[in-house]
Amino acid sequence: MNRLETVLKLVESQPKDLFLNYAVAMEYLSLSDYDSAIVWLNKLKNIDPTYLPLYYQLAKAYEAVFNEKLAVSNYEEGIELALSQKEIKTASELRSALEELTF
Repeated sequence: MNRLETVLKLVESQPKDLFLNYAVAMEYLSLSDYDSAIVWLNKLKNIDPTYLPLYYQLAKAYEAVFNEKLAVSNYEEGIELALSQKEIKTASELRSALEELTF
């Protein structure tokens, strides 16, 4: 059983576990399966929209499938959330990625 299969099996028993959902998305990203990663990251966003790590990865996945509008939207949401959580470094990283995309 590979890592993706292992994590998918684990998430079956704990479908709302943030880390497991994120891990599935990261496995799909590592396979360059951006569409599946987007599905899992959006699922995670629906479970807990305050889970900050998902925004950078979701925006990057949207970039990979050439959906600049949704990439920008997720960067902006992530920046706002990071600032509200006083995660200044994360907000800065998201802002840099957004600027790289839009300028």
